[in-house]
Amino acid sequence: MMQYIIRTDTPFAGHVQSYIRPDGFVAYADGDLTPEQYGVERGFPIRVVNDAELDAMLVTWTERQITEPTEETLADFTYALDCLPPCRWQRYRGVEMFHISEGLSHDLVQWHVAIGEKCFTFVDRRSAPTETIAAKAAAANGR
Repeated sequence: MMQYIIRTDTPFAGHVQSYIRPDGFVAYADGDLTPEQYGVERGFPIRVVNDAELDAMLVTWTERQITEPTEETLADFTYALDCLPPCRWQRYRGVEMFHISEGLSHDLVQWHVAIGEKCFTFVDRRSAPTETIAAKAAAANGR
């Protein structure tokens, strides 16, 4: 089972500082440092977590990154469509949708949707079902 080092002086930001090698020392440290020595050297308090703890933390962190749609201009929508190859570009139930091919973090991407005369953008999962993305757009359009 892997063990990871996270900071405890700041809210979890979706990443670890390092991991513990099988020999008990911190990977990517200058020399062989124990986790405690690593925290002292770096000047911040640390906590060692295992795979299950990290997975749970990542689920919670990812959920907090998902945003509600905010309106954007047609020019912003078009720019997003043209700047990088769009992914999952389609029209579903009257909603044109795509996300930018470059992800934000983990499974998170920036979605862009157009419904009627309005355009919206929001952060959601790359793996979000098409129906979910269309429903978010429809709800935002109805506000």
